[in-house]
Amino acid sequence: MSVSFEDLFRHSPNAYMVLDRNLRYLEANHAYELLTGYRREQLIGRGLFELFPGAVNEDGSAQADILRISLQRALATGKRDVLALIPYTITSHTPDGPVEDVRYWSATHTPVFEDGRVVAVMQHTTDVTEVHRLREEVRRAREATGLTAEQVSGGVLARAAAVQLDNQRLSARQAFLTDLFGQAPGFMAVLRGPEHVFELANDAYERMIGRRDFLGHPIREVLPELADQGFFELLDQVRASGKPFVGRGMPVALGAEDSVRVIFVDFIYQPIFDASGQVEAIFVQGSDVTSRESALSALRESEGSFRTMADLVPQMIWSTGPDGMPDYYNQRWYDFTGVAEGATHGAGWDRVVHPDDRERAWSRWGASMATGQPYDIEYRLRHHSGEYRWALGRALPVRDGAGHIVRWMGTCTEIHEQKRVQEMLERADRQKDQFLATLAHELRNPLAPITIAAQLLKMAPESAANVRQAAEIIDRQAVHMGNLVEDLMDISRVTRGLTTLKRQPIHLSEVIAAAIEQTSPLVMRRDHNLDVINHAGDLVLVADPQRLVQVLANLLTNAAKYTPPCGRIVLEAVRVEDDAIVRVIDNGVGMDAQLLGRVFELFAQGENTPDRHEGGLGVGLALARSLTQLHGGTLTAFSAGPGQGSTFELRLPIHDLASLV
Repeated sequence: MSVSFEDLFRHSPNAYMVLDRNLRYLEANHAYELLTGYRREQLIGRGLFELFPGAVNEDGSAQADILRISLQRALATGKRDVLALIPYTITSHTPDGPVEDVRYWSATHTPVFEDGRVVAVMQHTTDVTEVHRLREEVRRAREATGLTAEQVSGGVLARAAAVQLDNQRLSARQAFLTDLFGQAPGFMAVLRGPEHVFELANDAYERMIGRRDFLGHPIREVLPELADQGFFELLDQVRASGKPFVGRGMPVALGAEDSVRVIFVDFIYQPIFDASGQVEAIFVQGSDVTSRESALSALRESEGSFRTMADLVPQMIWSTGPDGMPDYYNQRWYDFTGVAEGATHGAGWDRVVHPDDRERAWSRWGASMATGQPYDIEYRLRHHSGEYRWALGRALPVRDGAGHIVRWMGTCTEIHEQKRVQEMLERADRQKDQFLATLAHELRNPLAPITIAAQLLKMAPESAANVRQAAEIIDRQAVHMGNLVEDLMDISRVTRGLTTLKRQPIHLSEVIAAAIEQTSPLVMRRDHNLDVINHAGDLVLVADPQRLVQVLANLLTNAAKYTPPCGRIVLEAVRVEDDAIVRVIDNGVGMDAQLLGRVFELFAQGENTPDRHEGGLGVGLALARSLTQLHGGTLTAFSAGPGQGSTFELRLPIHDLASLV
C-alpha cells in the first residue's frame, strides 16, 4: 500500500522534494536529484538555503526571501502556495568547479498534514528557464522588427541592416530555443490575449490533443470539447486575477463524441505580464499523469477491497510501515478497543496495552524489527469495557524483490477465554497435586497411632489395659480414616449426579444442634467461643436431615480451622420472606479476592499456617455447596480481606421445601 505511493513519488518524472518546518530536507525524488545535481543522500537533513542560498535580483530583492516567504506561508496557512516564473540562482557542479547560473522556476508548495497539523511542505518544481528565455527572445524580436517607414526614410538604413543581422542571429537562437521547447517532456503552450490564442505549443502538447497546425487559433476553436469542463473559465480567471492556477490529477475529455478519450493531467496556468504589469498571455505547462492516476485508482480499489475483506475477518488486523509504526487497523480493532479511528497510529498503540506488558511488548517488537523475525507475543489489551483481556499478537514482514522489508502485517486474536481456561486447568492441576499430598498426609497420620497400637499388642498381648488402649486407638483412627474415605465418596457421588436426597420435615433448630454437636470437639480443642443466635424460631424445613447437617458441620469446621485459637464464631439463623438463612461468621484469617473467587472449587484450600495444621482435603466446602444446590438453595462467601474474618451464608427457599410436606 504505502510502498506503492513511495514508488510513485521516487520515480515520478516531475521533481519533488519535502521540507520539515525548519526547511530542512526530509525527502527528494530522482527527478529532483537530476534537476539540482545533488544526490538524495547529500540533501536529507540539510537546510534548503544552506545548499541553495540564492542571489539578489535586479530590483534588490533577495531570491531566498521570496522562496522562504512562500514556503512559510504554506506551512502557516495549510494552503497550497504557488510561485510562477521566479528567478533563482543555483550552483552547478562541473568538472571545472562550481558555476553559478540564474534559472527560472515554477514552484508549487503543498502543506503535508499529520493528525490535522502541518508538519512539512512538499515542493513540485519545474525548470522553465528556456521557456522564459524563449519568451524574452520573441518579445525582443518583435521590438527589433517594429521599425517605422519614417525611420527607414530618415536615413537609418545602416541601422536597419544591423538590425537585420541581429535578427538573423536572433532567429538562429530562437530556432535553438524552439527546438528545446519542442523536446520538453511535459506539454507546454502559450496562449495570448483575451481569446487565448495559441502562440506557441510544443510537440508534447500536440500529441496530447492529437492535432497540429493550430497556432494562431483561439483555444475555443481548437478544443471546443473543453467548454463544458470548466477550463475556459479557469483561463479567464487567471487572466483577470493575475494569479496562477494549479491543477492536480484533473480529468480532461478530448475528442469528438464518437471517439472521446479521457486523460488525467497535472498542470499550471501561469500569467505572463507585459511591461505595464498587465496579463498579456498565459503559459500552460504540465504533464500527462494518466498512468499515475490509473495506478492510484487501482491502488485505491485494491486497498478498498483489502479493507473490506479485513473488516469481515473476525480477527483484529493491523499493519505498519518499514519503520514499525502502525498506520492501519481494521474495524475489529476499533470495535474491540473502543478508541477513535487513528488514535493508535504510530507509537500510540501501546496505550491499549496493559502497563505491566508494555515493556515486554516493545522489547519483543524491537527484536523483530532488528532481525526481521516474526513477531509473536501474548499480552493484555484494554477492551472497550475497560477490562484488560488477553490477546495473541503476531506479525510477519512483507519484503520487496530485493528482500527489503517494506511493511509488517499483523493480527491480534482474543484468547481471553482460552487463557482463563488454561489458568483454571493449571490451578486445578496444582490443587490436584496439593490434594494428593494432603491425602497422603491425612492417611499417614492415623497409620502411626495404629502402628503403635499394634506394637503394644505384641509387647503385652495378655494385658487387658494395653488391649483396651490399643483398641481405642485403632477404633478412633479407623473412624477418622473412614470419614476421609466417606468425604471422597460423597464428593464423587455428587459430582457424578448419583446423590439422592431423602427429604423429610425437620426443624431447623435440630439441624443446627446436630451440626454443633459434630463440630464441638474441634471448637473446644481450639478454645473458640461459639455463639448461636436463632431468629428463625421453630422453623420447619423439608430437607435431607443428614445432608443438611453435613453442610452446616462443614461450615463450622471450616470456621474453626481457619480461626486462630481463642477466636469467636457466630452461627446466626434468620427468616427473610420465603428464605431461611443461616450464617456462619468468624474473626479468622479471612480471604483475599483471589481465594474468595474459588473457595467453593474442589480441592481449594487456604494457606496452611503454624496454628492451623488441620487443613483437611479441601472437599468440604465444595461438597457443602453441591448439597445446598441439590436442596434448591445457595451458598455464598464474603470477606473484607486477609485478617478480616469470613462469613458463609446458607440460603434455602422455604416455600419450595414446604410444598413437599
